[in-house]
Amino acid sequence: MRHTIRLTSIALLLLTWPLAAGAQQRPSLQPAPEQVPEARPAAGEGAAATTPETTGSIDLGGRFTNVDGDAARYERFRDLRSGSWSRLTFDKKNESYLFGAKAQNIGYRDQMFSADYEGGKGWLTGSFVSTPLNYSYISTTPLIEQSSGHLTLDLAARQLVQAGTVVGIPQNAAQLNTPSIYRGLAAPFTLQHLRQTGAASGVYEFNRDTSFAGGFSSTKREGHQPWGASFAFNVANEVPLAIDSRTNDANAALEWTKTRGMFRVGWNGSWYNNHINELTWDNAFRATSANPFDPSGYSNGNGSSIGRMSVPPDNLLNSFNAMAMYKLQPRTVLNGSVAFTRMSQNDPLIPWTINPVLQTSAIYAAFPGLANLPRATAEAKVDGLNAVLNFSTRPTQFWGITARYRYNNHDNKTLPFNGVEYVRFDAVPEETGGISEQFDIVENLADVNVHFNVLPYSTLRVGYGFDSFDRTGRSFSNMTDNTARVSLDTVGNQHVTIRALYEFTRRVGSGFSEDAIEEGGSQPGLRFYDEANRDRHRGTLMFIVNPLDVMDVTFSLATGSDSYGGPGHEFGLLDNDNQAYNAGVNVYPSDTVNLGFNYGREHFKSNQKSRNANPPPDPQFTDPSRDWLLDNVENVNNVNVFADFPKLARKTTARVTYDYSDSDNAFNFSGPRILSLAAAGQFLPLPNYTNSWHRLGTDVQYFFVPRVGVGADYWFERMNVRDFNTLNLPGTETPRTDYLGEISTGYGSRPYTGNTVFVRLIYLF
Repeated sequence: MRHTIRLTSIALLLLTWPLAAGAQQRPSLQPAPEQVPEARPAAGEGAAATTPETTGSIDLGGRFTNVDGDAARYERFRDLRSGSWSRLTFDKKNESYLFGAKAQNIGYRDQMFSADYEGGKGWLTGSFVSTPLNYSYISTTPLIEQSSGHLTLDLAARQLVQAGTVVGIPQNAAQLNTPSIYRGLAAPFTLQHLRQTGAASGVYEFNRDTSFAGGFSSTKREGHQPWGASFAFNVANEVPLAIDSRTNDANAALEWTKTRGMFRVGWNGSWYNNHINELTWDNAFRATSANPFDPSGYSNGNGSSIGRMSVPPDNLLNSFNAMAMYKLQPRTVLNGSVAFTRMSQNDPLIPWTINPVLQTSAIYAAFPGLANLPRATAEAKVDGLNAVLNFSTRPTQFWGITARYRYNNHDNKTLPFNGVEYVRFDAVPEETGGISEQFDIVENLADVNVHFNVLPYSTLRVGYGFDSFDRTGRSFSNMTDNTARVSLDTVGNQHVTIRALYEFTRRVGSGFSEDAIEEGGSQPGLRFYDEANRDRHRGTLMFIVNPLDVMDVTFSLATGSDSYGGPGHEFGLLDNDNQAYNAGVNVYPSDTVNLGFNYGREHFKSNQKSRNANPPPDPQFTDPSRDWLLDNVENVNNVNVFADFPKLARKTTARVTYDYSDSDNAFNFSGPRILSLAAAGQFLPLPNYTNSWHRLGTDVQYFFVPRVGVGADYWFERMNVRDFNTLNLPGTETPRTDYLGEISTGYGSRPYTGNTVFVRLIYLF
């Protein structure tokens, strides 16, 4: 793609686009440190009397990218196509105002523009940020998008599949060796979407004590993402779901400040508008809906010829809040905030089924609750009340107290919905559902810490925390955490900095309902990890040693373990452990060389137990010989190296960085059920999920004169990955569309090697 850039057009764009600074997730391509224009005072500091000054930079050039393998994963949240490179900055300041503007990567999917102004009684800032999300450039699908959210398959192919004369979706190992009819119909497409956000905010000071702040942002998302859409258990689909939505956010606040306190009242609003109301897609297994009615349609796919589901609905949020702070004494401060939030959505509800044969069948008429929906729209509403109160005091220089109380109330006011009778998988009417439950949460948290200055530069802290949350619609109606902690900080010493923390938390549940577990068909001994009784140990240690003025050595360690138990707990997550440590050294032998190295290792391990059984009255349900366990173990290594040469040679600067990461994730199955399956030749263990990632970056700049120079940059990335969830045609990196029980887009984790070279002309003014 060619990009022609006119400097006059760029300058006009920077002066007229009402946009604010936005961060880009990419390495900085800045001029050499001593060439960077002087930083402007931060917004809010006021425009001090200074000599009028205009500074900036023009950084233009070309970019050349070559990728072998998964190019979408190399780019991911950026646009590295070969073409032009641009980064422009402009700053002007005098005794009346400050003005700054910036533009980067103009004309590409990850472009950014920003501008800000400060002067008189306020400041104004704005931005436009474009961020892509690239899933895959090599996806394929036999589905045709007739319109946004409406996907169809070739009718003649579906008729042949339904008649059984061709393979549509492989159902066994033998059919995997025969290409399905849909593989030949699959067309390539780019699976990606783009998020673009424009924002503006500002502050106006009425007087020294009173100010008004406000802001507005609008985010548009457009494109496609992978989405699961199935027919029964043996006819799965991964489809490209169209995205076309906009989110508008606004805020306003009035603030009053005095020497001993402040008060602020504000409002936040958010409106989400999805231009796609539902997703419909053709059944790859059937061309016509099942006739006569098949009572096993929810398991064998003999149901509707078309599927339908809702997608995220339009919704809105309004929040009113107040915050205050008051200095009771010179060393005692009280502050707090309270917010009331209303969330709601009222999108139309889709019918019980899209299956026309089922809707006209006698079996359907036997379920009078399916004649009409209980109501036409969602009428969903949730109120939230959140409050925080903080208190801190230091009566003497030797000790002090900090305390916090937090209250959260999530009050679901959505009217109950009668779902006793429903249609499973658009295939089978049933009456095994129920009335919807309102999911409410009330949380009370209190935390107190006492600190003692026991030694010079050192502080000892001892604390206790209490966290209680009541919830409806869960197996435990209440969970309570009691936490004890102790920490030691040594900060300010010239040669040593130490931070150490140990924390123990015991979680205990009450109000257990076994019915809430069994209603979903689960074992009565199952506990969910987020509400099971649990003991948690957590510790961290970090120290920095400066043996020389030109060297610092760092080391950090973090470790934690969770043990789940309690009365009746048999299945689910039983325990997990994790450790992470990092060691690094930075050396600054002269003002011409800076070097650094860091190594880190992380270890994760979890153990869970389950039972492979049919529901009662089948005796399998209580048979311990069908139990199995899974130990999940992952080890991650990270290496980071950098070398800065701010004065590599006369008029020359250079920087080199190298990052490396590897991961090995193992799935170790055991237990009587696994042994019996292995003995029968019916167990295939999952291979380890492994990946390694390398990244090398270099930046060299040479200035002919103090304001004019050239730059050359090189980025290299390599990722090697083995993911058993990624399906390719045998012996290739080409995505496989047809696999056991599914038609997919072929999206997955694949290796790549990427190279990008930048050649730049730099002008500073």
